[in-house]
Amino acid sequence: MKRTLLLLFLSVTAAGAVSAANKYDNPDTLFVSRDGTCEFRNIADAVEVCRAFMEYHKVIFVKNGIYKEKLEIPTWLTNIEICGEDRDRTIITFDDHANVPLLSTGKPMGTFRTYTVKVTGSDITFSNITVRNNSARLGQAVALHVEGDRCAFVNCRFLGH
Repeated sequence: MKRTLLLLFLSVTAAGAVSAANKYDNPDTLFVSRDGTCEFRNIADAVEVCRAFMEYHKVIFVKNGIYKEKLEIPTWLTNIEICGEDRDRTIITFDDHANVPLLSTGKPMGTFRTYTVKVTGSDITFSNITVRNNSARLGQAVALHVEGDRCAFVNCRFLGH
């Protein structure tokens, strides 16, 4: 009897763990909005739940708004499309510039660390989005840094200096 109850408990626990782990593991669309009307308020949070090395296409639909975040799409993420609602009203922005001192050394961070969006994953598509680095004019500022393969940017706007 104890063995049967233990097996039943383990199977129910395992089934619950599988369903919780797979909540976002499907080829559907994830929705992001700054006003809290969607499941995610930040693009980085939606990117975080994407499975590594996906073989299917996942869309992260971003509603109009200004998203102040330093966004990174890591190398292990593939087949993701980040689609904005409107190019001029869906904005990812951050404000680093080349002369910002690093906390570890106190020396300027340099141009290549100033990105607002960094893409190292492959097969990543951005569409209908503005990527902006709106730092003070105290040094160079990069809006987009791409190292991934087969990345596409459709109807996007990039603003840096």
